[in-house]
Amino acid sequence: MSGSQLRLVVLMFAGAYAFAFFWSFPPHSPDLMASWLAGVFLAEGRPDQVYAPLEEWFRMYPPGAWRPYMAEHYGYEGAIYPFLYPPLWARLGALLAEVNFWRVAAVALAVNTGLLLATVWLAWRACRPAMNPLLFMGLGIFFLGATHLGTIALLENQPQILASFLLVLAAERLRHAAPATAGGALALAAALKLYPALLALLWLAGRRYRAFVWFLAIGAGLALASIAWAGWPLHTAFIAQLRQISASVLVTGITFNLDATLAQLFFSDSLQWTAGLEPPTPAVPRPGWYTMARPPLWQLGAALALLAAMLWLARLFARAGRDIQVALLWPLALTVIPLLSPISWVYYYIPTACFAPVLIERLGTWRGGLFLLVGFGLLFGPFIRFYRDWGGGPGVLPFIYQLLGTLAIAILATGFLLAARRTMRPG
Repeated sequence: MSGSQLRLVVLMFAGAYAFAFFWSFPPHSPDLMASWLAGVFLAEGRPDQVYAPLEEWFRMYPPGAWRPYMAEHYGYEGAIYPFLYPPLWARLGALLAEVNFWRVAAVALAVNTGLLLATVWLAWRACRPAMNPLLFMGLGIFFLGATHLGTIALLENQPQILASFLLVLAAERLRHAAPATAGGALALAAALKLYPALLALLWLAGRRYRAFVWFLAIGAGLALASIAWAGWPLHTAFIAQLRQISASVLVTGITFNLDATLAQLFFSDSLQWTAGLEPPTPAVPRPGWYTMARPPLWQLGAALALLAAMLWLARLFARAGRDIQVALLWPLALTVIPLLSPISWVYYYIPTACFAPVLIERLGTWRGGLFLLVGFGLLFGPFIRFYRDWGGGPGVLPFIYQLLGTLAIAILATGFLLAARRTMRPG
């Protein structure tokens, strides 16, 4: 058996095991459910039930008709989250409005499992390390499967899995001189999650002009198609949602970002407990999260911090060759941008986990291994049981897991930065 065949067999086995394991859990998939329900109500001619009504600030509640619909048609009373994606995806969801949701979820779980494993494989192809490919991919799979970075994404059938696949695909295609595919992948990821559009600026700074032009062309085409297909009123509602999110802070155990950390440490008196709509369970005895309005000065400071980070990353890209851009600076950017974004979750760092094994090669076994041990050790499933439930109840702060999780991601970002600075050469 050749090396490529062995890698394929290992990935297929891991995928089959992951699908069987996660399908054994009770039906869930609230993130996928949001896209499907948005499509259902759009197909029924009720566009007012696609996006949640605006409140004083973002509370993460779905439109009012969604829970009664799921209770009546499916007997489901679990978690339901709002739809936070561009209208294009609601239109696509409408194509599946007549399909039983649990069938949609089963297919999505199989596809998402494959996409996660493919993302690990693409990260290896993008880095092309001297490390044994099976070791590199094995570590990537372990980092995803032993932490909430991959497990919660699969439990919720999170669209971020597709976005992460596309972001790593963009890097891999750029590494292998396929700018059209790279630009298309980044444009599609930006059409799903928006923040990937910032990464195109790094291509411009790094003189990857063909990929940048392809991103602009395909991105513009997707935007026009979305407006033509879904109509401008839905896009107005979507933009209003984005404004509300940018003016809000959301704190949960798995919102790994600087805003949530600052809110816990310095604005705890302003945070309000927002009870989840689902009934308590043994696994989640106190469903809910904290929310607050983000003051205008905070919004301005956060925007300036993100701008400063993008200028800093652009400068690094301009100085680096393609290998460093793809293998180290790309995952660094994919880690820093969510850390500085208003609402980002644990699964936004899927690419971080997929690229992380390269730190062993670029920093050396001991130093790179230490970054991985500390970074992922703070997120390791058996360890978080000791602090996951400390605090975080109604009127009780902090969410210890949020603080340590954000620290863990910052440690991994530091590893990518040190590795890039150690090996950087002029482009």
